[in-house]
Amino acid sequence: MLTFRGNLTPEQSAFVEAVDGFCERECPPHRLRELTKGGTVAHNNEIYAKLADTGWLGLTIPEEYGGAGGTLSEVALLTERLSYHRVPVGGYLTTVITLQALIKYASEEQKRAVLPAVAGGDILSIAITEPDTGSDAAAVKTRARKVGSRWQLNGEKTYTSNANHARWVLVVTRTNTDVPKHQGLSLFLLPMDRRGVSFERLDMLGHIDTNITRYEDVDAGDGEIVGGLDQGWRVLVRGLNSERLIIAAEALGIGQRAFDDTLRYVKERRQFGQPIGRFQALQHGLAESAGKLLSTRLLVEHTAALLSSGEPAPAEASIAKLQATETAKEVALQGMQFMGGMGYSMESEMQSYVRDTLVMTIFGGTSQIQKNIIAAQLGLAD
Repeated sequence: MLTFRGNLTPEQSAFVEAVDGFCERECPPHRLRELTKGGTVAHNNEIYAKLADTGWLGLTIPEEYGGAGGTLSEVALLTERLSYHRVPVGGYLTTVITLQALIKYASEEQKRAVLPAVAGGDILSIAITEPDTGSDAAAVKTRARKVGSRWQLNGEKTYTSNANHARWVLVVTRTNTDVPKHQGLSLFLLPMDRRGVSFERLDMLGHIDTNITRYEDVDAGDGEIVGGLDQGWRVLVRGLNSERLIIAAEALGIGQRAFDDTLRYVKERRQFGQPIGRFQALQHGLAESAGKLLSTRLLVEHTAALLSSGEPAPAEASIAKLQATETAKEVALQGMQFMGGMGYSMESEMQSYVRDTLVMTIFGGTSQIQKNIIAAQLGLAD
């Protein structure tokens, strides 16, 4: 039978087995609805605390800050398996994405304050999108003005995922209005309990926690800037490549789960005196999905290896994000179609796969933006 696993080292294979064991023990399929309260809870604090106890939240955190000193290859494997098993630890995604920027660009003082806490289970969020700035991330209007020796932040962000769970939020602000938009940005790492910081949870279609966050006369110091004053775009660009990889790994996990559930169903469901998987129309669809998932897996592993070696890999990261999210959405919709009414029913998990994969082609840079980035890397843009 076809195996959907790439060229892993023995250590990586053992790691995947350990993660699968954790997921099957802490979040077995028969308890999934209970743990997520019928699909309404994306983050379970109890399971996240147990995940922290494994040490896996600190995979890429250097050992001197309480981490394992590993690479993004291990992060991609962990992300994919957590997604496959549908473990409700939504805070992990924004944490591991934001974490990569902090590891590279945070000051020593910031690292010592934040990295051990993240390894121990604290959650990070990142605030980029605003009501009037989505794909044009450099056009943010949230301002940080110098008042004496301190900074004062004012503005509103939207779709700030997991801010309702986070201890810290990394806020993209404009600190200089006299230079081109990409040159006047700074990132402030703020505690969510700072006076003037507030959030309002948004009601979304899928299994996701996201919020409006507001900043009203928020006091901040120079020591809370990550990566240097007016250097925010440089930090974001380097961080977004790892974000695209991590989202690709998440999409791969849910896409594989949707495929496996569909395959199981068509082998068991009988019509016209035989399993519906015997009909060629369904066989061809599943064969195409199998090929897309396997090629996506190899692409994700290749991109993870490049980023782990220090390569920026902007084209590969965007290709991985584009292919993984579009494939996951396609496979989930195919599963709903092949399962018929049961796939559309709330009794089935397929409806949750569809809802969750729809947004994956939007957040972290839409599929259209990924194509623009790829075209630019091909030398087709100005």
